[in-house]
Amino acid sequence: MANRQQIQNIKINIERTIQGLRTKRREFKYDDTGNFVKPGALYSIYYTLMKNERFLTGTLDSTSSRIITPTGKRSLFGQYSKIKKSTRTPYPKITQATPSDSDYRIGEITRYFTHSGNDKSKPVFEISKEDFDNQNSLYNYTSFQWRISGKKEEVIRDNSVTIRGLQVDYPGINKVLFPLQLWKPPLNSPDDIEKKLSLMKKD
Repeated sequence: MANRQQIQNIKINIERTIQGLRTKRREFKYDDTGNFVKPGALYSIYYTLMKNERFLTGTLDSTSSRIITPTGKRSLFGQYSKIKKSTRTPYPKITQATPSDSDYRIGEITRYFTHSGNDKSKPVFEISKEDFDNQNSLYNYTSFQWRISGKKEEVIRDNSVTIRGLQVDYPGINKVLFPLQLWKPPLNSPDDIEKKLSLMKKD
């Protein structure tokens, strides 16, 4: 018997849903008892992130939903899922940039960030180039050039401009980016000496 948490997981982990349908006579059985669902009962269809098709009584906001199973032929989606396991684009993972020595000699790198397209409350986060090249349709993606070496004032100026531009479409990105992030001053420059001295004081 499905518990309340299992049903809640079905409702949360979805790509899309069809809400507010009505059952027909002997169209469904309750998964927990095997009894027929009475005609005219309210139900909804949930297409999960794992490419499964699930049926629950009530709607997304219902607190007493039950799992129901069709008694007749499967839908086209269900038939396809049974014959061939659907594949989906992987979800992007948090991957922080790690510049190489050659990157520091060049002075800048390309950084990749993404944000959930369905839930604007979720934070923007950095991803790998591989995840950027294999984009999931549920996310919004961006890439940009980021200065990591050079004069401190110039790096602050250029990266600050970049952050302000990104804020328009990716609000909150200023919480994960700051102008001197990943920056290293030129070797033995005044900024380099100052940075080394500040690290010695911390020790």
